[in-house]
Amino acid sequence: MSQGPVAVIGGGIMGAGIAQVLARAGYEVRIRELSDELVDDAQDRLISGNYGLDDAVEGGYLDEDEKEDILDRISFTTDMEEAAAGTEFVIEAVTEDLAIKGQVFRELDSVTDDQPLYSNTSGFSVTAIANAVSDPSRVAVTHFFNPVPIMSMVEIVEAPETDQAVVDRAEDLVDELGKTRITIDDDPGSYGFVANRCHAAMREEAQKIVDEGIATEAQVDTALEEGYNLPAGPFALRGIGEEWE
Repeated sequence: MSQGPVAVIGGGIMGAGIAQVLARAGYEVRIRELSDELVDDAQDRLISGNYGLDDAVEGGYLDEDEKEDILDRISFTTDMEEAAAGTEFVIEAVTEDLAIKGQVFRELDSVTDDQPLYSNTSGFSVTAIANAVSDPSRVAVTHFFNPVPIMSMVEIVEAPETDQAVVDRAEDLVDELGKTRITIDDDPGSYGFVANRCHAAMREEAQKIVDEGIATEAQVDTALEEGYNLPAGPFALRGIGEEWE
């Protein structure tokens, strides 16, 4: 049985991934993009992109009927009101640019009522984003990790003004999706939450070690992978694709 509807604003890599896991969990999902061309790109990404539905079928995680059921629960639009009005909640997943996110939340403020508004930002403070809406208590961060369909971590970030019901709904959602969550307080003076800040510090120190001639990039990666059982060191991770944007 479908739940929702819910909206995902932005159909890029993160937005398509979030929409996929929501639809797999039974939600009716509306994806909003800026143009028909971007809608087509988002649909292609969702179906045939890396970690898309075709990959899930090929890997044996879905069958074709399940794939079609998921696609039936996803719709696309270029109209913000059509996407967001009357939804249970909205997740913003546009490019990591505070001015652009502010514009999105101003639009959402004008076409939604009192439902929770979540940002998938990987580092901007809740307070900064919530400044764009008339009721900041509606806003929190739900930071999914890339690629969303396979990464289990979600950082939920709340500001002092965030309503507890908004936080509770985010926590319930992450549980429904079968993912792991931590809920933390906003820190307006910095960029990044827990995982990205810790990784940035490790990456900075790793680069310092290489710059000082103490070890090569490969040696640093080996030391951290074998010494701490990390799946990839900071330089190897750079090649896989990291989420510090």
